[in-house]
Amino acid sequence: MVILGIDPGFGRIGYGIISFNNNQYKVVEYGCITTPENSYFPKRLNKIEEDLESILLRHRNIDVASIEDLYFNTNTTTAIKVAQARGVILNTLSKHNIDIYEYTPIQAKQAIVGYGRANKHQVMEMLKRFLKLENMPKLDDTADALALAICHTQYKRYVEFDGTDKSKKKTYTKLEQIYIQESQKDKELAKKRDSMIKKALEKEKMQRSMKRS
Repeated sequence: MVILGIDPGFGRIGYGIISFNNNQYKVVEYGCITTPENSYFPKRLNKIEEDLESILLRHRNIDVASIEDLYFNTNTTTAIKVAQARGVILNTLSKHNIDIYEYTPIQAKQAIVGYGRANKHQVMEMLKRFLKLENMPKLDDTADALALAICHTQYKRYVEFDGTDKSKKKTYTKLEQIYIQESQKDKELAKKRDSMIKKALEKEKMQRSMKRS
């Protein structure tokens, strides 16, 4: 199986192609598509499409593409531009009849390191082991793309019975289940944080009230 991993963006788009056979990984090619920072945005999108087309024509044996799922970005303008670039990437892959799979950063880290909150250094070290690389790519975008390619090879399905009705089966990927658990932890931490803020505000309000009296 030959997998193309893609870390989407509009200034730098990391990509990594690996083969996976008999539980052995082999790096085929990796790099980064770049677009001129101050150029007209539609022209940047056009360059992304042209460069990706060139990669796909060089490697006609790519079986699947593993691309980072779009996640919320506090910078709305940047998020919209990344989404547009990602649309161009998905459309280009689709034109070549390449199956597309999407994974979150948490899922990729979980697949590589075994922990969804791993830092960059931990991910890099494991990538070197998986791919037997002497030196890692200089750009994070390229390393992230290779991680996404490996993530797809760890994608295994299992069946979990729905607790409300034993006759119905609910199918998840192992990584999806981990992501659900990680998301739940985030929600619990957010609740604790909001509770602490609320208590702090109430305490401050009470102290002001006591000073006035």
